[in-house]
Amino acid sequence: MILTYNKERHLFLGGNTYKGFHSFFNYIIRKEDANRVLCIKGGPGTGKSYLMKKVASHFLDKGYSVEYNHCSSDDKSLDGIVIPELKIAMLDGTSPHMVDPIFPGAVDEIINMGIALNNDALSLRKKELINVYKEISTNFQRAYKFLAAAKPIHEDWSRLNAEALDYSKIVTITESLKEEVFNKQKSGFGDERHVFATAFTPNGIITFAEDLVTDYKQKFILKGGPGFSKSKILIELGKLAQKKGYFVEYLHDPFDSERIEHVLIPEISTAIVTENEISQCSFMGKTYTIEDFCNSSIISKNQNEINYDKEKFYELTDKALFLISEAHRIHDDLEAYYIKSLDFSILDKIYNEVIAKFEKYL
Repeated sequence: MILTYNKERHLFLGGNTYKGFHSFFNYIIRKEDANRVLCIKGGPGTGKSYLMKKVASHFLDKGYSVEYNHCSSDDKSLDGIVIPELKIAMLDGTSPHMVDPIFPGAVDEIINMGIALNNDALSLRKKELINVYKEISTNFQRAYKFLAAAKPIHEDWSRLNAEALDYSKIVTITESLKEEVFNKQKSGFGDERHVFATAFTPNGIITFAEDLVTDYKQKFILKGGPGFSKSKILIELGKLAQKKGYFVEYLHDPFDSERIEHVLIPEISTAIVTENEISQCSFMGKTYTIEDFCNSSIISKNQNEINYDKEKFYELTDKALFLISEAHRIHDDLEAYYIKSLDFSILDKIYNEVIAKFEKYL
């Protein structure tokens, strides 16, 4: 299934997690449904994001809707776009995503932005460029180490909360949500898509979750910190929705991609979302505050340790965010080398060729 929506939609296809960079790039669009997917190759500063923004603006002006897939390493840049009505997409196929065509020619096509570069000029700056690349990589690797260091702290915080949890009440919440959400069934088994609504970026923790669910008629909110089984509830509801024949979009936790932050079921205009310790979103809808279903005396007993874990967790993630910001600052310097070596007339030609390819599907 290809989602349809009004005008613009924003999310992340990749994220900086405690395990390093995690990619959901293969979920940009279902290849069996797509008319054309352009995989863009080229170094930093070769205009990949600029090209996608320009193409998106062209079709937005024509009245089509656009999904903007932002870059977690620079949320002002794009990793991909989708124009759902035309069943077409573009995505950045360079490191760290390293996406290659699955159905070359039939669906996928490579666009090489590197042909606009003056390679002779760049080779003269070889040592400088290699050193800058290494410095960027070092900052990212350090950032991932601090996020990894935050993981056991987060687990301890989760454990302290879970001690107070009444699991029979979690079953009650889950069953209540099942009754409220699913009052009819489709045939077949529903497809799924995996992306991020939230990411660790150079500008801090950025989330598009609130905007993503604005037009959803039903919103159910699971409120609480780690260890309160929110992800478990979301997975159970998502899998049930698929069994009932509905397409489900799983929005993953930006810190730990194995967990789920939100679940969207667009065909029945239903969003099951969380208010959590990472994105700190605020939603309007029917709210289940998980702490209300916990043993308050255990929460009180553990409060000092919970506060300690919170402080350490945010201290470590803040350091990681600083290093991601530093990597971005250095990356801007790297892009400057490449921009000076670009032939912009070639970029204009590429843009015109892309528009011509896509307008065949109008």
